[in-house]
Amino acid sequence: MDTEHSILYSNLQSHLEEALNKLPEACRVAFEMNRLEGLKYREIAEKLNVSERTIEVRIGKALGLLREYLKEFFVFLLLISGSWK
Repeated sequence: MDTEHSILYSNLQSHLEEALNKLPEACRVAFEMNRLEGLKYREIAEKLNVSERTIEVRIGKALGLLREYLKEFFVFLLLISGSWK
């Protein structure tokens, strides 16, 4: 990985951390348990003592908010993606 890509990756990590910190806590926890820890919705629901449907809603909300928070960054990534070849 060259320097430009390293900087871009670091920038992406930073933006993602900021976006995750903006999420409502319940959504962030469910999202991180699913996407970072690899737990299934059922497992998360059991650990948090809520219904599986609640977890579905929380993760759906988290994904929607992350798309919104990160949309400008991803547009930038798409514009420069041609330079990655």
